[in-house]
Amino acid sequence: MQSGTAPPSLKSLAAALGLSTATVSRVLSGQGERYRISRVTRDRILAQAHGSGLVVDQLARSLRLRRTLTLGLVIPDISNPFFAQLARQIERHARHRGYAVFIADSEEDAAVEAQAVTLMLSRQVDGLILAPVGTPGTGAALHALRQRPCVLVDRLLPEHSLPAVSSDHRQGAVLAVRHLVERGHRRIACVQGSPGTFANDERIAGWRSGMQAAALACPDWLIRGSGYSIEAGVAAAHELLQLPQRPSAVLALGNLLALGVLRAVREAGVLIPDELSLVAFDDQLWATVTSPPLTIIEQPIEELGRQVLELLLERIAGPMNDPPERRILPARLIERGSVRSLAPIPPASCNPSP
Repeated sequence: MQSGTAPPSLKSLAAALGLSTATVSRVLSGQGERYRISRVTRDRILAQAHGSGLVVDQLARSLRLRRTLTLGLVIPDISNPFFAQLARQIERHARHRGYAVFIADSEEDAAVEAQAVTLMLSRQVDGLILAPVGTPGTGAALHALRQRPCVLVDRLLPEHSLPAVSSDHRQGAVLAVRHLVERGHRRIACVQGSPGTFANDERIAGWRSGMQAAALACPDWLIRGSGYSIEAGVAAAHELLQLPQRPSAVLALGNLLALGVLRAVREAGVLIPDELSLVAFDDQLWATVTSPPLTIIEQPIEELGRQVLELLLERIAGPMNDPPERRILPARLIERGSVRSLAPIPPASCNPSP
């Protein structure tokens, strides 16, 4: 918009879009979904309104709806590319529905998480999305959320009856193990994140299930790691590389862990995939430019963001006594170049030993 040009009226905006004034008004007042206006049309109206300088009076709208039109989002590590991308998707979908999002980083610390949740609620957010730290015993401070519109994302809390959206962590690990077994691997190790957290334990369970389905032993010493950081991945990978009979393949249960594995194998002079195959959870841009590109288990981040926002808005609009809904989305394997095919070996002849 040129300097000094007055913003358009509601009527002129509707005329420019070829829509009725009522349709434009309903979208700008946050009632587009209520009146079953398509998402495409809502997006067109919002884009045209922002681009032309027409600003909705947010305070008046909030008072009318008796809401703040704000949401809270608490994630465990904003530096983790997976959670950064998830936050972006949630914020984008929320913005298209007329909501602003406050974001807090719990730093994988239950005490910080509790403070962040309290702060969000004190700001009178209409609803809260939480990717919890999720270590055992840390959920006690979250009991109050059962009386508030709150949805968990990625990491579930089995002891809490809260609605949740997550990918199928166990199925993703099964896919990874099956892929490796089909290419002749029998000694498959895990570099895990934080033991006791939902996502980590589900992925470990999937690894065990995949190994058992192939009649392979899966002893605990093939599992290394104690956190979702690059440094934890480096330490875990070095431990595996120092085993008398080191694994032929590693499943890294997170993208930062995969970076740690890559650093450790470089330091040890080990080549991927010639000497060690690698599959990792979570697709990132860097995974396509490593040499070789990484075979990964992809979580549907955009769909996770869309569905968790949709479920939260349903909780805000609907009765809170509804049974909590849990949506589990399938993961998928994307094959690239970090897995080497080995000559088939009879499973019974190579049950691992340290």
